Amino acid sequence: MFEEENHMNRESGIDDLIKRYERMVESGENRYFDIEEFEMLIENYLGDGGVEKAQNVLHYASSLFPESLNLQLREAQIMAGLGSHMKAIPRLKTLLAFEPNNEEIYLTLASIYSNLFDHSKAIKYFKQALKLSDKELKSEIRIDIALEYENLGEWKTAIQILEKALDYDVSNESALFELAFCYDKINDIKSAVNFFEKYLDENPYSVIGWYNLGNSFHRFGSLKKAVDAYDFAIAIDPKYARAYTQKAEALITLENYAEALETYRDSLQMDKATPHTYCCMGECYERLEDYIEAENFYKKSLDIDSDFTDAYVGLGVLADLQSEATMAVRFFEQAVLLEPNHTDFRLLLAAALIKLAKPQDAEEQYATIINKEPNNSEAWEGRVDNLQRLNAHETALEILKEGLDFIPEPTHLRYQEFVSVFATGEEARALDLLDNLLLNHYDSASRIFNSFPDLLNDNRIADRYNRLKP
Repeated sequence: MFEEENHMNRESGIDDLIKRYERMVESGENRYFDIEEFEMLIENYLGDGGVEKAQNVLHYASSLFPESLNLQLREAQIMAGLGSHMKAIPRLKTLLAFEPNNEEIYLTLASIYSNLFDHSKAIKYFKQALKLSDKELKSEIRIDIALEYENLGEWKTAIQILEKALDYDVSNESALFELAFCYDKINDIKSAVNFFEKYLDENPYSVIGWYNLGNSFHRFGSLKKAVDAYDFAIAIDPKYARAYTQKAEALITLENYAEALETYRDSLQMDKATPHTYCCMGECYERLEDYIEAENFYKKSLDIDSDFTDAYVGLGVLADLQSEATMAVRFFEQAVLLEPNHTDFRLLLAAALIKLAKPQDAEEQYATIINKEPNNSEAWEGRVDNLQRLNAHETALEILKEGLDFIPEPTHLRYQEFVSVFATGEEARALDLLDNLLLNHYDSASRIFNSFPDLLNDNRIADRYNRLKP
């Protein structure tokens, strides 16, 4: 209670100070402020992004206190804020000669070197500041050091430092989130689970701990445990919206769409709707085959952000499910227009164009994907399938020859090769290909026969398919 009162009094005092200073500026009079007041003004303006105002305060303050080292430090900080890092560095190093135990100088230098992407020097100065800092700051400075190691890609070192930061401040949310991020970067999700389980043994009411344990279980594939962890986070803090959103995503992966919808609705009670939330709700309705509500929510997503690509994709999938090929193409085209480098959107567009009887347009989409991603097996397979359905088997074989050089495990492409070789009259070679494929990849055969069921009308093919079944 007393801390709150002190904070409010301090806020009120700063507001009064700013008003007093700005009245002086407006009137053009010169009034006296002590050095501490000038520093408070400068810090306030810098914190609010008012670098120019901070400069003006500094200029006036320096005329009254030309020897003040603190004002010289503020001047260097303003230089850095304006992007003049190389001018600020020598000023700060000169100040260190006079005040070698001033942690703020080291922190400012560390921040500058971090902005210059010289992370090793940033670490050096953060460590100097750490030696001089009081207990309250040690945790935050350790997080700063960990972030620099992250920038260097030294994730394991960052993890060690973040764990030390938690020794000084066990509830530090930034440290917990950064630890989860680092474990994710080294793809050691099992260690993340172990860490957060141990952490929660000692801190069972940590919302952030349960939330990150849920995320770790989610990445590990333990989806039911993830949902349980999110539920614990929600039980501790029913207004923690993130936990609802992540729980809903886990439920979608579990194909529990009705409960996912309910969870999203709960999240909207405490957090503003986002295009992503509405889009996910649309997907849930789509999976529940409530296409009218699905369409409503995809459109709600676009009401918030008219360029939200996933909503156009959702509408395209809906149209496709309802055999509205023209509408599907229109929505997928809009998605591709917004994100031309998104391969999956082009694949959806190509498939829809085929259904709309526009194979040449589909061919262009497949070719575009392959030019950018020659290792994309779906694009090669789709391109060949498109040609085969047009009975353009000679061209399909040419494309197959090219594609087989890029795809390391081309099982389906080999089955497609069998189809086109058989169709061009080289039946003996085609049957040899089929024998080899059925012996080594029998389970993959159903896909090609689902696409071309008439092949099984040939007794030689049907006999092999039945006889070589494992």
